[in-house]
Amino acid sequence: MQVHIELHLEANIPKDRANANEIFLEVTRVSKEAKEKIALAVIEAYEENIIEVLCDSNVPESKEGLGRHTRKGESKEWCQCRTFERAGYRSDKRRLRGNGFRIKFKPAMVKCLGCGKRFSPVLDALELKPYQGRTDELLQQVTEAIADTSYRRGSDQLEILGDVPVPKSTAHRWVATVHLPTNKSRGDPFLSTDGTGFHKQPGQRGNIRLVMEMGEKGGIHPLGVWAGTDWESIAEEVKNTRKDKWKLLNSDGERGIDKRMGPLAENLGRCQWHFARDSSFSLWKDGVPLDEREIIKDQLNKLISIEIPKKDIELVKSSDKEKLLQKIRTAENDILRLQEEFKEKGYIKAAVYLANARKKLFTHLKMWVDTGIIAPKTASLIENIIRELVRRLKKVGWNWSDAGAERIGRIVMIRRYDRDEWNEYWKKRMNLQNRCEIKLVYYAWWRAA
Repeated sequence: MQVHIELHLEANIPKDRANANEIFLEVTRVSKEAKEKIALAVIEAYEENIIEVLCDSNVPESKEGLGRHTRKGESKEWCQCRTFERAGYRSDKRRLRGNGFRIKFKPAMVKCLGCGKRFSPVLDALELKPYQGRTDELLQQVTEAIADTSYRRGSDQLEILGDVPVPKSTAHRWVATVHLPTNKSRGDPFLSTDGTGFHKQPGQRGNIRLVMEMGEKGGIHPLGVWAGTDWESIAEEVKNTRKDKWKLLNSDGERGIDKRMGPLAENLGRCQWHFARDSSFSLWKDGVPLDEREIIKDQLNKLISIEIPKKDIELVKSSDKEKLLQKIRTAENDILRLQEEFKEKGYIKAAVYLANARKKLFTHLKMWVDTGIIAPKTASLIENIIRELVRRLKKVGWNWSDAGAERIGRIVMIRRYDRDEWNEYWKKRMNLQNRCEIKLVYYAWWRAA
């Protein structure tokens, strides 16, 4: 089907004076009306073509995929008849808005000569759900605006930049229809996890958890976001995204993470930034004064300040590797002595924390010596990511459900850190198959006399 559309525009410049701002603003204003007319013309021509095909008894092969409907009075049984006649138009106008404009049209109807049902075939051909008043390409724009800022600021931004403003409550309702699945692993060597709390409805505390994998050169790939889900269930779901194990799991040392997520990796690492910070927190729970806590914190930071040589592992001598391993053993022994000292002083919580962390603090260094792979030594990247996520949750209010928090969490993660997956989701959702092409075939201008 080919459609020819003619638009006749008239530009008036009183007194032959107008600056660039005035011209561009007026072009922007009239382009919205032009887009509406073009979209309406294409849809009406498309509809007329469908009606002609369905009502023509001589071309049954052209009806394939058109006019599919359930039998009159039935909700599940499909009618096998493909013979129709025109039946006027619907009494109500269908409103549809897209990115930058909206249209209204009365869908034409046909009557099935087999079961007698009257319906509008163009709505099914346009892949519109009952009562759907917006296109998925507008939904994508709304979702991206919210993922990049927050519900409130995102909808405000749409109102400022868009020709079709979307109220906050409407944006919230639309985005609730976007359900992104968990991602498959792409084979990166490192697994990183973290979680935090948020205010959920009604006035309760919820938890949201993020799992992602990291490449050796720092690239990240989110695997999923969960709210109200325990680590055991998350581990089972993440395990199914990959056949082999990750080289290293890096986390803040939460027991649930180590116990449930730990078996998914060959090695367990402990975030060194969390080590000094959480050690100080354990000392605080043991009643240790601030001055002493600060001294111990500085001491621990010095013990773990062992760096990987900057040159490639092939250029590092065996003797240098042994020196590095000796530094690690010395640091572990110093932490062990400090652990015993804590026990003697009655700092039990701090002693237990050191005992749990000691063997995992230098996993990234030992891995480098064995394989040359440079693994992360802190969880700072995932900390920053989850901070961005929670910041968006808190922008909306303190009344999230677990399902809502999980949904917006996946939207933010995939949008920000996996654009290929994001674009692929919308391509499938919008069922884009390059079946419509519009091009400008003629352009001319002339001055009126």
